[in-house]
Amino acid sequence: MNAPLVTAVLATTLVVAGCSSDAGDPDATVTSTEPATETTASAESSTSATSQTDADIDVDSGTSPSADAQDAEGSASLGTAFATIEITLPGQWQYEGTYGDGALPYAVLVDASQAFDLSEPGSDAYKESVWLQVETYRVGDQWPYGDATPDDPAALGDQIAEATGGSAEGLDGRDVSIVHATYEEDGQQIDDLYALHGDVWILARAHNVDVPGYVDGEDVEILTAVLETSQIK
Repeated sequence: MNAPLVTAVLATTLVVAGCSSDAGDPDATVTSTEPATETTASAESSTSATSQTDADIDVDSGTSPSADAQDAEGSASLGTAFATIEITLPGQWQYEGTYGDGALPYAVLVDASQAFDLSEPGSDAYKESVWLQVETYRVGDQWPYGDATPDDPAALGDQIAEATGGSAEGLDGRDVSIVHATYEEDGQQIDDLYALHGDVWILARAHNVDVPGYVDGEDVEILTAVLETSQIK
């Protein structure tokens, strides 16, 4: 996915209630600021994509799949290109940081209820990991598929489909406008879900998450949390 010019310096703060890594106190609140090397988007002109392969995501669960995962619902503030998103993470989903190497920065959420390893793109462990990539685009600003991000869901879908050779459709029955786009990239099918919040589109690119179920109207907790019940800060 090609990325537009970005002139932004983004800091990302994670607030998770009940982290298992907090000296045994299940009710503690942990606040941490990610290192600038992970959370800073340069103001360079870049045509590189914002996909998971473009930045060094050194994330794995080690010997314990639930290490450092929250053991109670917590809120996480995700710093992305055009907005900071506050979401409530369900189950053992956890926020791992915001990444970007001259392209639009994106946030990474992983399901720590099982082993995950995003440090080696293309590896079997990587392909089997369950995670979400989260980005934002502001209406009217340049984006990978056109000179201006449209506010109309049908127009958004048309731009994506034309640029990628894929398809896109709006979803009915959701609390916000949702567009589901599918296309192939490097021989792999990509499922992108966009949700409109005010003048910001939130993109959730899911890996091993039940996108078909969500498209069919089911409540897939992590997708609902990111796309529908999240708040723009």
